[in-house]
Amino acid sequence: MSDPVGVLLGKCLVCHVRFAPGDGPCPKCGSASTERYSAPPVATTLAATSLEVPPPGWEKPHALALVELEDGVRLLALVDGPLPRPGELLEIRLDGDLYHVRRGASEEGKRGEGDVPGAGAVRPSFEPPR
Repeated sequence: MSDPVGVLLGKCLVCHVRFAPGDGPCPKCGSASTERYSAPPVATTLAATSLEVPPPGWEKPHALALVELEDGVRLLALVDGPLPRPGELLEIRLDGDLYHVRRGASEEGKRGEGDVPGAGAVRPSFEPPR
Protein backbone atom coordinates (compact mmCIF):
# COMPACT_ATOMS: atom_id res chain seq x y z
CA MET A 1 0.00 0.00 0.00
CA SER A 2 1.26 3.37 -0.87
CA ASP A 3 0.84 5.51 2.26
CA PRO A 4 1.94 3.88 5.53
CA VAL A 5 1.89 7.25 7.35
CA GLY A 6 -1.61 6.84 8.74
CA VAL A 7 -5.34 7.21 8.24
CA LEU A 8 -6.79 10.72 8.60
CA LEU A 9 -9.64 10.80 11.11
CA GLY A 10 -11.55 13.47 13.01
CA LYS A 11 -11.75 14.21 16.72
CA CYS A 12 -14.36 16.42 18.39
CA LEU A 13 -12.88 19.00 20.77
CA VAL A 14 -16.19 19.22 22.67
CA CYS A 15 -17.32 15.62 23.31
CA HIS A 16 -14.00 13.93 22.37
CA VAL A 17 -15.56 11.35 20.01
CA ARG A 18 -13.29 10.13 17.19
CA PHE A 19 -14.79 9.56 13.74
CA ALA A 20 -14.27 8.96 10.04
CA PRO A 21 -14.07 10.58 7.63
CA GLY A 22 -11.92 13.22 9.28
CA ASP A 23 -13.72 16.32 8.05
CA GLY A 24 -17.05 17.95 8.87
CA PRO A 25 -18.95 18.43 12.13
CA CYS A 26 -18.99 15.92 14.97
CA PRO A 27 -21.45 13.08 14.21
CA LYS A 28 -22.31 12.77 17.92
CA CYS A 29 -22.86 16.33 19.18
CA GLY A 30 -22.84 18.35 15.92
CA SER A 31 -20.05 20.67 17.05
CA ALA A 32 -17.93 22.34 14.37
CA SER A 33 -14.99 22.31 16.83
CA THR A 34 -13.16 19.34 15.36
CA GLU A 35 -9.62 18.59 14.32
CA ARG A 36 -8.01 16.05 12.02
CA TYR A 37 -5.41 13.58 13.22
CA SER A 38 -3.53 10.65 11.79
CA ALA A 39 -4.10 7.16 13.20
CA PRO A 40 -1.69 4.28 12.54
CA PRO A 41 -2.71 2.38 9.37
CA VAL A 42 -3.29 -0.89 11.23
CA ALA A 43 -6.80 -2.26 11.85
CA THR A 44 -8.28 -5.35 13.50
CA THR A 45 -10.86 -7.36 11.56
CA LEU A 46 -14.23 -7.58 13.30
CA ALA A 47 -16.07 -9.31 10.42
CA ALA A 48 -15.63 -9.92 6.70
CA THR A 49 -17.85 -11.12 3.87
CA SER A 50 -17.81 -11.58 0.13
CA LEU A 51 -20.84 -10.63 -1.96
CA GLU A 52 -21.33 -12.92 -4.94
CA VAL A 53 -23.99 -10.58 -6.37
CA PRO A 54 -22.52 -7.11 -5.79
CA PRO A 55 -24.22 -3.80 -6.58
CA PRO A 56 -24.07 -2.73 -10.23
CA GLY A 57 -20.63 -1.41 -11.18
CA TRP A 58 -18.69 -3.40 -8.56
CA GLU A 59 -16.48 -6.41 -9.30
CA LYS A 60 -17.56 -9.94 -8.37
CA PRO A 61 -16.85 -11.12 -5.73
CA HIS A 62 -17.16 -7.90 -3.72
CA ALA A 63 -15.18 -8.40 -0.49
CA LEU A 64 -15.89 -6.17 2.53
CA ALA A 65 -14.54 -6.06 6.08
CA LEU A 66 -15.67 -4.25 9.19
CA VAL A 67 -12.48 -3.18 10.94
CA GLU A 68 -11.53 -1.29 14.08
CA LEU A 69 -8.55 1.03 14.36
CA GLU A 70 -6.61 0.95 17.61
CA ASP A 71 -8.34 4.11 18.90
CA GLY A 72 -11.79 2.52 18.50
CA VAL A 73 -12.93 4.04 15.18
CA ARG A 74 -14.74 1.41 13.10
CA LEU A 75 -14.78 1.45 9.30
CA LEU A 76 -16.25 -0.59 6.48
CA ALA A 77 -13.50 -1.26 3.94
CA LEU A 78 -12.95 -3.04 0.65
CA VAL A 79 -10.70 -6.08 0.97
CA ASP A 80 -7.75 -6.35 -1.42
CA GLY A 81 -6.81 -10.04 -1.51
CA PRO A 82 -8.18 -12.95 0.52
CA LEU A 83 -10.83 -12.41 3.18
CA PRO A 84 -9.33 -11.82 6.63
CA ARG A 85 -10.34 -13.78 9.73
CA PRO A 86 -11.92 -12.04 12.75
CA GLY A 87 -9.14 -10.70 14.97
CA GLU A 88 -6.59 -10.56 12.14
CA LEU A 89 -4.53 -7.38 11.82
CA LEU A 90 -4.62 -5.59 8.47
CA GLU A 91 -3.07 -2.60 6.78
CA ILE A 92 -5.60 0.12 5.90
CA ARG A 93 -5.44 3.00 3.45
CA LEU A 94 -7.80 5.60 2.01
CA ASP A 95 -8.07 5.59 -1.80
CA GLY A 96 -10.23 8.51 -2.87
CA ASP A 97 -13.41 8.10 -0.81
CA LEU A 98 -12.97 4.36 -0.16
CA TYR A 99 -11.05 2.57 2.58
CA HIS A 100 -9.08 -0.51 1.50
CA VAL A 101 -7.56 -3.20 3.74
CA ARG A 102 -5.13 -6.02 3.08
CA ARG A 103 -2.91 -8.44 4.92
CA GLY A 104 0.75 -7.66 5.44
CA ALA A 105 1.26 -4.31 7.18
CA SER A 106 4.69 -2.97 6.33
CA GLU A 107 7.22 -2.24 9.04
CA GLU A 108 6.82 1.49 8.36
CA GLY A 109 3.05 1.21 8.95
CA LYS A 110 3.39 -0.16 12.46
CA ARG A 111 3.82 1.93 15.56
CA GLY A 112 7.19 1.87 17.26
CA GLU A 113 8.21 0.10 20.45
CA GLY A 114 6.60 -3.17 19.31
CA ASP A 115 3.16 -2.18 20.62
CA VAL A 116 1.25 -3.26 17.49
CA PRO A 117 1.57 -6.92 16.47
CA GLY A 118 2.38 -7.57 12.83
CA ALA A 119 -0.40 -7.99 10.28
CA GLY A 120 -1.57 -11.57 10.07
CA ALA A 121 -1.39 -11.86 13.86
CA VAL A 122 -4.63 -12.69 15.62
CA ARG A 123 -5.93 -10.75 18.60
CA PRO A 124 -8.39 -12.22 21.12
CA SER A 125 -11.92 -12.56 19.79
CA PHE A 126 -14.03 -9.42 19.67
CA GLU A 127 -16.68 -8.98 22.34
CA PRO A 128 -19.23 -6.21 21.72
CA PRO A 129 -19.86 -3.64 24.45
CA ARG A 130 -22.79 -4.39 26.75
